[in-house]
Amino acid sequence: MSRLHSYVLIMNLVGFASMADAPFMNDHSDAIPLVSSAPKGINSLCLDEWSRHKELIINKRDSLYYVISVKEKANRNKEKIHHEILSLKARMASLDKVLDLVNALEKSDVEYILKPSSKAEGSTAYDTHRKCIVLTVGSTANFIHEITHGGQYEVGEIIFDSLLDKSYLQDLYDETEAYKAQFAYDPSSVSELKSSSVPRSMDDITPQWVENLQSPEGEKTYSNHSKIRVNIHSGKAVLMIAYPNLANQFKGWADSWTMKEAPNVVYKRQPLIVRK
Repeated sequence: MSRLHSYVLIMNLVGFASMADAPFMNDHSDAIPLVSSAPKGINSLCLDEWSRHKELIINKRDSLYYVISVKEKANRNKEKIHHEILSLKARMASLDKVLDLVNALEKSDVEYILKPSSKAEGSTAYDTHRKCIVLTVGSTANFIHEITHGGQYEVGEIIFDSLLDKSYLQDLYDETEAYKAQFAYDPSSVSELKSSSVPRSMDDITPQWVENLQSPEGEKTYSNHSKIRVNIHSGKAVLMIAYPNLANQFKGWADSWTMKEAPNVVYKRQPLIVRK
């Protein structure tokens, strides 16, 4: 999500703890699966902007294919060119997956709204009034980053609060995936960020690199993100490891609880199939 606005995992743990004293109910009555009977996909008012980003991604993918074909015909410094070609092919393959995700979100039963930003930054949020996902984007590279988070929501990697402007279950691996996809389109949009090193390829973007990202003020952007993978199926034991600062609160949970039992969470009951 926004590299300058890392959502902190602040849950209503007081409510969780009080629920722990009651008989355990596995009916998910407080959770709110976001699902409808008909496809929603992209809000009609956003289709032109959505299509513009999609066309730019297709053009970039096609231009990489052209550059690869030219380099493959070159005879100079074959070893160096070989590494360049491998890097370009990795970017092209990543953009193919991005386009698969774009097409999948267009068929989603969740409504997505694009909100323009004057900055090359963005966020992925849940509109508690309209019951839809809002992607704030300032560039096509940023669009790719945020729809990656949209895809993560679709498969249960992140979830939202139905009452508050908060998202839960973010981990460093979610951001790694998003920055890799962003790099595939525009490497400079990622390499210009302040971290422990400058990524020269997608392989250089790791959870450790994400962990060391800093804001212009020098604060670590993702300091509150889990260092291990978490998702909608993560239980008490995993969450206590993922968020050690909240371990005492999680102790009040039943051992069999997952994030689906958290009150007022919005998640996908039927995950969208997205090619990895």
